[in-house]
Amino acid sequence: MTTQRGQSAWFDAQTTAALLAIDPHGLGGICVKSQFGPIRDAWFAFMQTQIAPGIHFQKIPLQIQDEQLLGGLDLEATLSHGKPIYSSGLLAKSHGGFIVLPMAERVSVHTIAHIMQVLDRGEVRHPQQSAEFTPCLFSMIALDESIGPDESIHPRLAEHMAFEVRLDHLSQNDCKDSLEITPAVIAEARQRLPVIECDAHFIESLLQSAAAFGVDSIRAGLFAVRAAKALAALRNQNAVTEDEVVDAARLVLSHRATRMPSSREEQGLDEPEVEPDSAEDSEQTNEDQNKSEQEPQEQDDPNQGKDSDTDANQPTENMEQPSAEDLEELLIEAIRAGIPPNALAQLTAGLGRANGKQGSKGQFGQLQKNANSGRPAESWRGLPKGGKRLDLLKTIRAAVPWQTMRQVESKVKQPSVNNQRSHIQIRADDLHIKRYQQRQGVVTIFLVDASGSSATQRLAEAKGAVEQLLADCYIRRDEVAMIALRGRTADVVLPPTRSLVRAKRNLAALPGGGGTPLATGFAAVNEMALSIRRKGMTPLIVVMTDGIANVTLEGVGGRERAHQDALQTARQLRAAGHAILFIDTASAPQALAEALANEMAAQYLPLPYINSGKAISQRAAQLARQ
Repeated sequence: MTTQRGQSAWFDAQTTAALLAIDPHGLGGICVKSQFGPIRDAWFAFMQTQIAPGIHFQKIPLQIQDEQLLGGLDLEATLSHGKPIYSSGLLAKSHGGFIVLPMAERVSVHTIAHIMQVLDRGEVRHPQQSAEFTPCLFSMIALDESIGPDESIHPRLAEHMAFEVRLDHLSQNDCKDSLEITPAVIAEARQRLPVIECDAHFIESLLQSAAAFGVDSIRAGLFAVRAAKALAALRNQNAVTEDEVVDAARLVLSHRATRMPSSREEQGLDEPEVEPDSAEDSEQTNEDQNKSEQEPQEQDDPNQGKDSDTDANQPTENMEQPSAEDLEELLIEAIRAGIPPNALAQLTAGLGRANGKQGSKGQFGQLQKNANSGRPAESWRGLPKGGKRLDLLKTIRAAVPWQTMRQVESKVKQPSVNNQRSHIQIRADDLHIKRYQQRQGVVTIFLVDASGSSATQRLAEAKGAVEQLLADCYIRRDEVAMIALRGRTADVVLPPTRSLVRAKRNLAALPGGGGTPLATGFAAVNEMALSIRRKGMTPLIVVMTDGIANVTLEGVGGRERAHQDALQTARQLRAAGHAILFIDTASAPQALAEALANEMAAQYLPLPYINSGKAISQRAAQLARQ
C-alpha cells in the first residue's frame, strides 16, 4: 500500500534529480543511500531517461589507479610512435556529464582527494603534464550502500554534494507515480537560471537556520541558495519566493544537521525585556512616527485615487511576506521535518555525527608503510635494495619521455650504434620501488574508575558498556587492556591480550570503593599507550569516570590539588595525540568530567544520556579509524 510519506520521499528524490540536472556543477552532486535493487534502478532510470537523456554517465571503479582517473602516459602508444603520448583519464572524459561512484563508502581517501581537487578547480592537471590542463566540469552521483551507522561515505565527499536521498525505506508502490518533468522543461530551466534573483533576507534566513542545526560548512549555505534558485527556474519563476526557500532548506540542510536547535531563550533570540514606563514611551514614539510617515504621503500624492485600481491588481505576496523571525522558524520546522526518524533520535540524544574520519567497515588502526607485504601503495623513486621490489612499469613510464634525448647522447658518444635500433635506456633516476601499506593492530585500553564515587551507583552500568566494547574488540581481533582506579594507585588489572574470557573475568571481579587517583591513572594509561605505539600498534583509550578526583599524584588526599594534577596529566595525553573516548559515568553530566575531556581532546559522552553500550562501541569504532 502506498504511504503518503513514502510517496513524498519519492517525489523529493525525483525533484533533487531535476535540480541537479538544472545546475549540475553548482550543486556538486547527490548521495543516494540505498542498496542495489529495483527502487534505486527506478530512480536511476528516471535520471537517465526523463531528466538527463543523452548526457554521459561515467562509472568510477572502486580500486582505480591514478593514471586511469587523471590520465597519464600511454605506454603502448608511446613505445610504438617513439614519442610521449598521453591519454585522458575518466574524469576528463566525464566533462559535461556525471560520474557515478558505486560503493562510495569504500572509496579510498586518495581517490576522493583527486576527485575533490578536480571538482574545485574545474580542470584536470596530471603531474607529467603540469604545463597543460584539460577543462573538466562534472557532477557526482555517490551510491552509498552502507548498512550500519559506523559505515558511511567520507565527510569531505559528502560536503561537496548538495543532496542526499534515502530509498531503502520505500516500496515499489511508492514509486508508481512520477513527476511530469521532461527534458524540454529542464532545458528551459537551465536557460532561465542565470537571471533568477534571491533576496538578501532569504539568504540570511537560510544561513541562520543552518547554524541553528549545527551546520558549520559555508558550502552548505551556498548549496541551499543555488537549490532555491534552481527550484524557482524549474517552477517557471523569475525570483525566489518563500516556497523555494523552505523546500531548499529541507532538501539541502536536513541531512547535514548535527544537533537539534535549542529554544529561542537559549539561542538569545528573544527581544529584550522593556520596563513598563519605557514600553509606553516606545509605543507613543511609534505612533508619532506612523503619523509623520502617513501625512507626507497624503499631501504629496494627489493621484492616489487614480492609482487605487492599479494597486489593487498587484499581487499581495510582497505585502504578506513573513518577518525574518517567522521565516527562520518556518525553515527550522521544515528542516526538522526532513530529518530521518533514526537520525532525529540520535540528534536529540546529543550524539550527532562523528567528527572523526570515516572509513570502510573493518578498517581499524593507522596505516603502516611496508616494503614487502600489504595492499599496494604509490611507488616511490629508489633503488631495489634491502628486499625492496622494483616497479617495472613505473620505471619504464619514468624513462620513456627521456628516450629521444638519451639516444642522441648515445649516438654522439658511440657513433657505431647509428644504424642499430636502440633499446630503452634506463638510468638510476628512473628506478621506482614498490610500496605496500597495511593497517596496524589496535589495542583498546580501558581506564575504569572503580572508586567509591562511581562504585555505588554507576559501576554496574559502566561494566555493561565495557563488556559491549570487549565483544566488538574480539570481533575485530583487537587486543584489550585494563587499568583500574581505586584507592591511591592505578593498577594494571589486565595487560594487552586477545582473551575475551580473561578480560570479562577480571572485569567481573573488579571491586569498588576507595579514592579516585585520576592523575595517576592518566599517567599510567599514557605510559602504556606510548609503549604500545612503539611496538607498531595503535592505542585507543577509553576513560570511564565521573571526573571527580580526590587523590594527587603523590598519593595525598585533596580535591583541588588532585583536580589540578588531573588537568596537567590530561594535557600530556593531548600532546601525545592519542585517540580517547571519555565516558562520564556520573548520575548526571559533570562539568569537571567535560573539562577533563576537553583538556585531553577526547570525545565526551555522558553515560546517562546513552543508556546503551552499543552507542559507545560505535563511537569507539569511529575513533579507531582515525
